[in-house]
Amino acid sequence: MIVGLTGYMGSGKGEIAKILQAKGYRYISLSDMVREEASRSGLDHTRENLQNTGNMLRQQFGAGVLGARVREVIEREQGTDWVIDGIRNPAEVVELRKFSKFQIVGVTANDDLLISRILDRRREGLEMTRDDVQARLNKEKGEGEPADGQQVKKCLDDVDFLILNEGSLEDLERKFEHFMRLEKGEDRPTFDEIFMEIAYTWAKRATCLRRQVGAVLAKDGQQLTAGYNGAPRGVPHCAEMGGCLRAKLGIPSGQRHEICRGTHAEQNVITQAAKFGIDISGSTLYCNTFPCVICTKMILNSGISEVVYDSDYDDPLSKEILGQQTGLVLRRYEGIGFRM
Repeated sequence: MIVGLTGYMGSGKGEIAKILQAKGYRYISLSDMVREEASRSGLDHTRENLQNTGNMLRQQFGAGVLGARVREVIEREQGTDWVIDGIRNPAEVVELRKFSKFQIVGVTANDDLLISRILDRRREGLEMTRDDVQARLNKEKGEGEPADGQQVKKCLDDVDFLILNEGSLEDLERKFEHFMRLEKGEDRPTFDEIFMEIAYTWAKRATCLRRQVGAVLAKDGQQLTAGYNGAPRGVPHCAEMGGCLRAKLGIPSGQRHEICRGTHAEQNVITQAAKFGIDISGSTLYCNTFPCVICTKMILNSGISEVVYDSDYDDPLSKEILGQQTGLVLRRYEGIGFRM
């Protein structure tokens, strides 16, 4: 098997690479290709120089060039088990998926923890402030970067398995071992993985032209209700009305939620429970997207005790309200990756 690794600096990708190397996997990094190019150009191997060199290569030869070069190296070498580190652009993932047995694992953590780890390491002997590290993280995420530049955030949205590394090294090893056992057919999916897969399945029914969202309410390992985003029952869908009203009015994502013909997936799972008289107090809501402010207020008032979400959604007021309350547990999903 060929395992690719993606994630921000300080996320713990190196620890997983060590685990795989101990299992006999051969190691190669896309950064090796960048270092070779930097050496040819007479540049020191600082993180900034390597980032800039990688961006230059992508601009000249295409966004997937580093993935293609690593693939060529592996195809020339002997052996079938490899770990590939340093994946930072979705086009590199496309190149590496040309291997028949390729799986990409994403490793991430919250920004505060990543910054603390990086400052503790003091890599390169540089004195960096929190703002310096945050700027580097933002660049890795893709902020201000071209499409062929650093785009780790998009890579994390396209992984086969996601690990949230915010605990101990033993926790990280246990989570990665679950991935390996799943690949061998030796482990069952967790309830989180099962219900998030169901949420993604329901999202396929979505009629929203902008974003396909699915949600599931579950309790004690059993599904209670499910829903997806789209026009209310008996109302024409946006496609039937000539397009998205919000798009026509130029309303950005995360703003003016009331100007929309659709009902959000989270709202639908709650109203479905009301329709059929299902008690959802103490339940867990699984959704492939972070809830907006309207959904957040409904979730808090409905007695739901936990929300497990996958991808992010830029709604500052929702995040502010969720940060102020204490009754609801909010968890970032980790485990088997699902894509629309």
